[in-house]
Amino acid sequence: MPLAAKIVLIVIGVLLLILALIGSGISRRLMTIPKMHRAPRIVLAVLGVLLLAGGMWGLWTGTAKHSPTLDDLRAHVPADVKSALNCTEASESPKNGVALDCSTQGGFPDHVYYAMFPDVNSMQKYWIGKANPSNLPGTQCNTTDDFEKGSKGTYSLGDQSITIGDVACSMDGNTAVVAYTDRRFNMVIMADESDPQKFSDFINWVDKTSQPPGPTDTAPPTPSQTPGGS
Repeated sequence: MPLAAKIVLIVIGVLLLILALIGSGISRRLMTIPKMHRAPRIVLAVLGVLLLAGGMWGLWTGTAKHSPTLDDLRAHVPADVKSALNCTEASESPKNGVALDCSTQGGFPDHVYYAMFPDVNSMQKYWIGKANPSNLPGTQCNTTDDFEKGSKGTYSLGDQSITIGDVACSMDGNTAVVAYTDRRFNMVIMADESDPQKFSDFINWVDKTSQPPGPTDTAPPTPSQTPGGS
């Protein structure tokens, strides 16, 4: 229901309740409106309550944040990832979100973590807390050197005109770590690989295999906090 319709319902509901109150004779000393019979007053009061409640419910449900489910998240985990790795519910999920841990003994990469959030800002807040992009001096995550330097940036899909998410990469000891967002689905994806001989393959896997499947022709919402203001 459009916002304007919800507001109209609330206004009409309030007016009907006022009419029912006036018709009860409570304000006859101030107004010349005659006292209304009981039955019409009850009808007006009931209609007023129903319209007011309906409008308020519409406003509340329209602004409430609906937490995603594991099924919602699984629908956006790439088929190649699910077939190659064992994806199970994470032991710890972010607040109001859901998460999957994907790994297999001896598999590639070492670990993958998919998380989904109810809105773009809670997603971005979680990513910033995990990636700490303000401490990363580099501006891209395309090579092993970028990981060793510590880098951050944004990325696009399709015709490159729409920003899809933010990415951060670094080294945790001898392990290459990447954490990126997907604004289309309010998702954070984190992965790591400890074998230096696989670093190039890992970077390619992040770019081409780990990406959540979905439409690329619509602009997703932009979070209020972005490293580069995009």
